[in-house]
Amino acid sequence: MSVALIHYHLRPGGVTRVIERQSEALARAGIAHVILAGTSPEDPSRFPVRVVPSLDYQDSGEPEALDSTRLAQQLLQIATQVLNEEPTCWHLHNPTLGKNTLFPGLVAELAGSRTPLVLHLHDLAEDGRPENYENLLTHEHLYPLAPQIRYLTVNSRDQALLLASGVPAEQISLLPNAVRAPTEFPRTTREPATPFVLYPVRGIRRKNLGEFCLLSALAPPGTSFALALAPDNPAWRPIYDQWIRAAKQYHLPVRMGVVGRSSPRDDMDSSYASWLAHSTHLVTTSIAEGFGLSFLEPLALGKPLLGRNLPEITSRFVPDDVNLGALYQEILIPRTWVNENHLRTLLRDHLRRLYHSCGEPFPNRIVSETLATLDRGKFLDFGNLPEELQLEIFPRALVSPGDLLINSGGFSVPATEWLADALEHHVPPAAPGALKPYSVARYAEAHQNLYRELAAATPEAPTWLDRRAVLGQFLKPERFHFLRS
Repeated sequence: MSVALIHYHLRPGGVTRVIERQSEALARAGIAHVILAGTSPEDPSRFPVRVVPSLDYQDSGEPEALDSTRLAQQLLQIATQVLNEEPTCWHLHNPTLGKNTLFPGLVAELAGSRTPLVLHLHDLAEDGRPENYENLLTHEHLYPLAPQIRYLTVNSRDQALLLASGVPAEQISLLPNAVRAPTEFPRTTREPATPFVLYPVRGIRRKNLGEFCLLSALAPPGTSFALALAPDNPAWRPIYDQWIRAAKQYHLPVRMGVVGRSSPRDDMDSSYASWLAHSTHLVTTSIAEGFGLSFLEPLALGKPLLGRNLPEITSRFVPDDVNLGALYQEILIPRTWVNENHLRTLLRDHLRRLYHSCGEPFPNRIVSETLATLDRGKFLDFGNLPEELQLEIFPRALVSPGDLLINSGGFSVPATEWLADALEHHVPPAAPGALKPYSVARYAEAHQNLYRELAAATPEAPTWLDRRAVLGQFLKPERFHFLRS
């Protein structure tokens, strides 16, 4: 058994961490493998990597050095040289994400070879990434179906949506990521005298930076907050910069993009590990996640977590008896704080752009239907408003913090009271032993079983799922979110 793993790049990030854990798991299971990616990892000596530049991000406006057929041939040649045989399975990460216009053709080439093929979907272009989906509009064939092809999802929500789109149940599996604390994570013997809350992410749009800033404004005096990293994509920089300006304007206890730029205290460096060690709490205000590592990694780090819950993601963890921390469903603001006509106009504009990017006709009824899903009676959810309205609301929230409510577990309580209570708890909500189902050993076993099943399947020529069936699952009004449109 030998496997070729393929991804666009190995720059620091969530999928790169998954691939690193995957390589460890395959090595543990004795499965020969090679990682083919468009860029090298930070430490290329740790993993069997071969760099293929044509795999890196590339949109429809960029010249293509290869076509999909030649790219497939190049990958086969390199993998065969490393493995001393043709791979018995190809394992592609996020092949339908729309980050490289060669990938639909590459998937078609590999599916047509009838070699076992794994399509590992951490994220989907249909799920709030309209700029990616535009790169897929000229490709009718995105999702191949055959007994020797298996879709992997990292959460039960995506698994259910693909099943509803027509993927046969026997051709899709749920594979949670492996979770463990960073090995370089230091332990500190001197915690801050007052709570220090770290958001250990890169400040991209779906991380909901406005709500992160709002929490800092509502926290008890003396509490401080920090965001780990600035966005590396220039497209997200203007939104990030506007929240830096807002934090300064309203004198919020927030520092942005601290890792590598400043240190938490004099006896520590500016590394990510130092900021983790210095924190008393971790926070998440994200409105969308793939696997949900931000909910489980705090357990491995021994840090209490507070912030926004994503039940579609975390419901998978609850049956495993994992208490994730102090989480809420919504931050409710009075509806009277928002001009209804302005909200409807912004909603229509966002929806028009979304449907245009997806190549779909715009149904006029969709505005009213989507607006109804935002309705919370006398309230709106701060986290599902565009940044323009979040910024307008901020002065009123600072003047009248008692008017904001936290919806947690079906109960609404004043946001300031909820946050003060959450920050009083310095004990992590569950022991790291709760993460046993997400160990590298379990991950290795799951991969062994997966590849054995595919090798034993009787290969057939692929058929193709209607890509609009998948898109339709994500264009439903109840799935709309301003920060993902």
